Amino acid sequence: MNLHELEPRLENWARAQRSSGYAPAGAGSAEGMYRSGFRESCSDQDPLDLLDARVINEAWKVLMPLDKDVLQLHYVWRAHSSFICRRLKLKQGRSNEHVWTFALYHAQEAIWNRLAKTNGLVNREATPYNPPRLLIPA
Repeated sequence: MNLHELEPRLENWARAQRSSGYAPAGAGSAEGMYRSGFRESCSDQDPLDLLDARVINEAWKVLMPLDKDVLQLHYVWRAHSSFICRRLKLKQGRSNEHVWTFALYHAQEAIWNRLAKTNGLVNREATPYNPPRLLIPA
């Protein structure tokens, strides 16, 4: 897993989720559009790559629920690790810091593996021949 490559993509996905311009399964709200200073705080950021955010979101949808929650709380909500541990009922405290570290690592590894699988697949719409799909008779 290359965290230096994955981290900016997850940050881009989180910014797309927080913004109002990304509709599918969005976690953003209209509140941010009306806060004072919203435009000034967002003007210096890199532009969103909505295509990559959509790829990340499709990979995120098929993860295990705990991995989905860890990624959403950490990247989209920007929640503190103690809040995430309380919310997900993970052990927390000085002697259990490794639990949070492992949960975040596991979620990052899961989405990395899912993205690696989808990158190797052929785009079905662009291929001249599509294999027959199973049809369930009604």
